[in-house]
Formats: sequence, structure tokens, C-alpha cells
Amino acid sequence: MVTPTTSSDTLITPPFPVHISQSTSKPTTVAMDIDILSPAESPPPVVPKLLREASDITWQESLESKKGQVVLVWRHGRFRLLHQQQFKNSLLAGVGYLELANAGDFAANVWNQVPVPKFAAVLMGIGGVLALGMMLVAIHDFRLSWINIKLLRAERDQLQRLRQYHAKNTELAKLLDSRLGVGVREIGTEVIDRMLMDALMGFGSLLVGVGTLMAIGGANPRVFKASNLLSGYIGNGLAAGFGLVNAVWSGSLFYRFHVHDAAAFAHEPSDDIRRRLHTRFRRFQWHAGVNGITGLIAGAASMVTAERWWGYVVLIPCIISFILCNYFWRKKLGYDRALLGDTSPTEIQVTSLIEDLQYVIVMQRALADPEHSVPQAIVQTDSLDSILRFIVRENMLETYCESLARDKTTRHLLAAFPSLNTSPGQITISLDTLVRLPPSHIRLILEHAKKFLRTTGVCVFTYRERYLLELLGHAICQDHQKGTTTTQDDTIEHA
Repeated sequence: MVTPTTSSDTLITPPFPVHISQSTSKPTTVAMDIDILSPAESPPPVVPKLLREASDITWQESLESKKGQVVLVWRHGRFRLLHQQQFKNSLLAGVGYLELANAGDFAANVWNQVPVPKFAAVLMGIGGVLALGMMLVAIHDFRLSWINIKLLRAERDQLQRLRQYHAKNTELAKLLDSRLGVGVREIGTEVIDRMLMDALMGFGSLLVGVGTLMAIGGANPRVFKASNLLSGYIGNGLAAGFGLVNAVWSGSLFYRFHVHDAAAFAHEPSDDIRRRLHTRFRRFQWHAGVNGITGLIAGAASMVTAERWWGYVVLIPCIISFILCNYFWRKKLGYDRALLGDTSPTEIQVTSLIEDLQYVIVMQRALADPEHSVPQAIVQTDSLDSILRFIVRENMLETYCESLARDKTTRHLLAAFPSLNTSPGQITISLDTLVRLPPSHIRLILEHAKKFLRTTGVCVFTYRERYLLELLGHAICQDHQKGTTTTQDDTIEHA
């Protein structure tokens, strides 16, 4: 039996016209704690989740059940995560230059003659090394994507089990369907836009690099022929093949978010939420359209370069476009998010996506705005214990531990954590171990925790907003499609 949260028993709940105001003498009442908007802006809608979490007398007890721990291992000169536990926006910036690597055979194809001019031989050496180096970037990105896919597949299996268990709970089934639907897009993006791209274009870079370097010794007829094949049709053919697959996938994404956008425009009552949904979906469509078209043009141009020098002229805007698309995805579309773990079917609760989204927006703005503070009932920014409890409750402990290990001012403090007897190179970080650090470390940890909330914490809530918007869009689209089907069925029955 599933028990919904006290504030919401529906998946999509419309906002209510209540607002957050300035603080008063009662710090435990969030409704009187802060105003996160400037006077020129309209006050935000009510955030029931914010009010509920601040006033819930069982908040501390529920927090204790959410205690987590993160295991770090000493590797490559510093502590790192032993196992990644979250879905990561880990696309490498260098992947955007894969098409540039496939153009490294420029000198080999343009000056395809014997003897090879000396300046052309130098350019061949540079292009060949560049192409081979990019193969290493593709391998690293492939590995990062594979970690994401394993986590997403494990979550998908858990969601399917929960969906089967709660088939008769309409609202919870709708929430699970939304997560499954977004999971399909996430897995598809990782498989096609990353793993397949890394595999095909990375291997293509290897062939192009080898063929380009072989072209330096083109005086040998066999070497000359092998070089032409590797740096010509075979090497560039892989990029062309990826362009075709990517175009189909990009087209499906473009249509998917067009449908989501139309459904949100027709059914979402809140102007602010509708605007955020529209912006999110338009960004997806922009990326899918540009990425798909660029892939097709670049694939065709790559094949032309095997015999015609002007094919490289066409490739230049494609290379720039791929770099910009890579940047746009990492900065505007991608996100980190916590994954659904091995939750018992009886523990999962129905949540309101609207409430969650409003809460995330409020917390994001409050953490980012230096002129206002986060509600004291939620987190006291001068208390290390309060900040750490907030970090654990918001599933940011893994991200926080990574921040501790990366920051030069705090990484040395990790030596104070006791190592495991069975694994001397591993330490376990939890709420208890953090608050029990020596007093000499507390002030430094507190300053780092404050900085974490203002920077990485804002990013975490920004990422969470992106994911929730996609979930909400999928849920609205489901309702729209079911409503259309019901109307059609009623029309048939009356007829």
C-alpha cells in the first residue's frame, strides 16, 4: 500500500496564489523567512514543499532514514569516487572536435602525389597525430557514457518492477511512466549521441590518422594504395554512417519535443511553468535540428574529401557547428541527477512534479542570490551541522565529497578520515564522520560548505530543474494523449 505525501496525492498539481515574504521574529516559519525576488519582479507562487519541509515535525526523523555514505579511494594522486552513484552530465568538450580529427587527412588528400612535397609531409604528420590523439578522447568519453548507461539500465529495471507492482495506483503509475519515458530519451542519447559517435568517429579517426601518416611514405605503391583507402572512403565512411543514424535519432527527438511543447501549451495553467517548459523543449529541438542536419552534411562532405579538395571547405562550418552543439548540450541541456535506488515497492511515494519544480526554482534562486538567505528552517548557513544535513537530505553528498576531494584547500583534510581495515586506500564519508572532524578542521569545512552551496549547490538545483521539466512535459503529454483518446472513444460511442 502506497501512502502519498501529506501535501500532494497527485502527480501534477496547479500552483496556489500564496507567496514567500520577508523574515520576521519566527525563524521556523518559512512563509515569513525570505523574499527571493527583487522588488521589480512579481512574487513567486506558493511552494508547498518548502512550507511542508520546514514545518514537518517528523523532518529530523525522516532525515535520519536518508543517511548515506560515500566511499572514496586514493587513485592517481588524490581521492576519487570508488563507484559513481549518479547519472552525470559527463560529455567531454573534446568530443566536439572529432569531426576536426576526421579532417586531419587534408594534406594527404589534397597533395596526393609522389613525391610528397616537404611542407605537405609536415602537415600530414600534424594531421595524423591529431587524428590519433582524438581517438583517445573518444575512448575516454565512451567509458564515461558506458557508466551512465549501466546506471540508467539498473534504474529502468527497478522502475519497471515498481510499475508492475503499482499498476492499480493511477497517480503513482503515471509518475513511474514519466520517469521511464524520460529514461528512454536519456539512454538513447547516451547510446547514439555518445557511444555510437565515439565508436564510429573514434575508429574513423584511427583509420584517418594511420592513413595520413602512411601517406608520407607514399612512394611505395602498396603504402600509397593503403593510405588512400584508410584516409579516404573507409575512414570517412564511418563518419558518414554515423551522420545517417544521428539524423534519424535527431528527427525523432525534434518531433518528440514538438509534441511535448504543444501539449504543455494547451494544458499547463501556469504562465511561468509553461514558459520554462517551452524554453526547455525549444532548446532540445534546436540542438536536435542543428546536430542532425550538420551530421548529414558533414558525412556527405567527408566522402567528397576523398577526391575533391572543396569538400574540406564544406566541412569547416560543420566542425564549428559540432563544437557549438557540444558546448550547448553541456551548458544548457545536460544534467546530473540522483538515481532511484533499490527502493522497496511499499516505500515509494507519489510526489507532485509542480511542487518539486517550484521548490527547486526557489532554492536555486535563494542560494544564488547573495542579498537573501535560504530559509533558516531549511538550512542555517552558519551551522556546519545544518548545512551538512541539508546536503544529505537533498542527495548532494556524492557531489559534495567530490568537491572536497577536488578543492586544494580541503583535499588534505581527507587524510583525517580513518581508512578501512580491509582497504587501506579507501575512506568512507558520511554525516557522522564529517561532524566529528577535529575542531581545527571545522572552520575550514564550514567555509567550504558555504561556498559549495553558493556555487555547486546552485548548479545541482539547476540540473534538477532541467530533469523535472522534462518529467513534467512527459506527464502532461501523457494526459493530453489519454484525453484525446477518451474524447475519440466517446465520439464513437455516441455515434
